[in-house]
Amino acid sequence: MAQIAIISDIHGNLPALSAVMDDMERAGVHEIICLGDVIGYGCQPEACLERLAGRCMVSVRGNHEDALFDATVAEDFNSVARTALEWTRKRLSADHLRGIAQTRLVFDRSPYLICVHDTPVPPSTTGYVGDPLTAGLAFRGVDARVCLVGHTHVPMAFHTESDRCEDRLGPCDVEATILHEDEPYRLRSLGRHILNPGSVGQPRDGDPRASYAMLDLKEGTFELRRIEYDVAEAQRQMRRAGLPDLLAYRLALGA
Repeated sequence: MAQIAIISDIHGNLPALSAVMDDMERAGVHEIICLGDVIGYGCQPEACLERLAGRCMVSVRGNHEDALFDATVAEDFNSVARTALEWTRKRLSADHLRGIAQTRLVFDRSPYLICVHDTPVPPSTTGYVGDPLTAGLAFRGVDARVCLVGHTHVPMAFHTESDRCEDRLGPCDVEATILHEDEPYRLRSLGRHILNPGSVGQPRDGDPRASYAMLDLKEGTFELRRIEYDVAEAQRQMRRAGLPDLLAYRLALGA
């Protein structure tokens, strides 16, 4: 299959995930890479995990999954995120937790592809790659043509003509592109890329529609897709579950 669906940051939002997976089916794309944070914030973490079980050719662990097992990660969460994390922990079975624990932090198939949730530069597990400066630092850990990341909830592409991790890159050495639907991003023939598909379940770019992307390494394209879903129903479910109202409110804002 030439095209691969790239999803990230589902955050327990089953209506959004279902809409995205229905769109994949209509497009005839069945290969999926998941960049983590399937859980957290939303009220259907177990259903989202089960919907993706056995469907992803690659799946990496996000910081919300890490926080289930590492208290130092949870310490960096704000109070709303910690409340949602503890709510989520009570919903997950032992089987769910075992499955999450077995998920890798990094998928590395250099020189072609690297997949991580946040940043490819260890030992950080919560680094945000959101601008040319942070991307320049992240490229130190990218020994491949393409590195896929999530975590920021904002769809973007970064490119550098440098092909060596040892190069010290400043903001002027990195081209940043905000991604839009119907405007496929074309991979450059030289250099390296960091690509972010945005968030399925909690977009933060001002557009409340679910966000994911199609990667075609053969054709050299990364195409953003925005999918309408029933935001009001997702909000009702979260409020009925007793989660902090801020988490439901922000879904309608895409913020």
